[in-house]
Amino acid sequence: MGVSGLFRLQHVDLELARVSAQRAGLNDGTPERAAGVAAAERLAGLRAEIVDRQARLRILDLELQSVQSKQKKVEGDLYSGRISNPKELASMQDEVAALGRTRDHLEDEVLGLLDEVERLEPQEQEARAALSAAEAALTRQLQAFEQGAAAAERDLADLAAKRAQVATALDDDLIRRYDRLREAKGGVAIVAVRGGICEGCHITIPERFRRRLEENPDALATCDGCGRILIVPR
Repeated sequence: MGVSGLFRLQHVDLELARVSAQRAGLNDGTPERAAGVAAAERLAGLRAEIVDRQARLRILDLELQSVQSKQKKVEGDLYSGRISNPKELASMQDEVAALGRTRDHLEDEVLGLLDEVERLEPQEQEARAALSAAEAALTRQLQAFEQGAAAAERDLADLAAKRAQVATALDDDLIRRYDRLREAKGGVAIVAVRGGICEGCHITIPERFRRRLEENPDALATCDGCGRILIVPR
């Protein structure tokens, strides 16, 4: 078994290359994992914003209670009738007014923060849902990857066994020559002659040369154009 055996070996090698490329191109979940990381970061960012505003609201609530309590006490003293000194009364009125302004400012800030929390909470819910969806997509993709990789590994093992079987009937020197040529010619060392044309470089093969190949399919001959081994398929 000569060139015809090499031709069969090349079919196996081409299939090995195809399955190997397919295996290498499988999606291992990298895009889905990146989407999950982005979704988690967005959720964490929104959650941090909400927690920050809620913490500020608790501080403002305590400050507001303190101001209201102080304002109530000063107003109680102011309107109790116990104080008759005009300057002291004026000072207390100024203090009540200042406390009122502080209270108004605090209440405005509280309302603003409540609005912000109200705006952020739906976004947090959406981000949480997006993260769940991303995690589910990653799980599905990892399952598909594992199944695809296992199938490819089985095919590669079968093809490797088939290659070994075909190679046992070939001369070692012939295989080495084929391997060197295959490496130099982009994986295709042997090409068919169809209609008198080399399928590797598309030049016309002389008639007498072609007839000799037809009469002896295992004769080792190369194309003058591309240097590949020629075969005339039966």
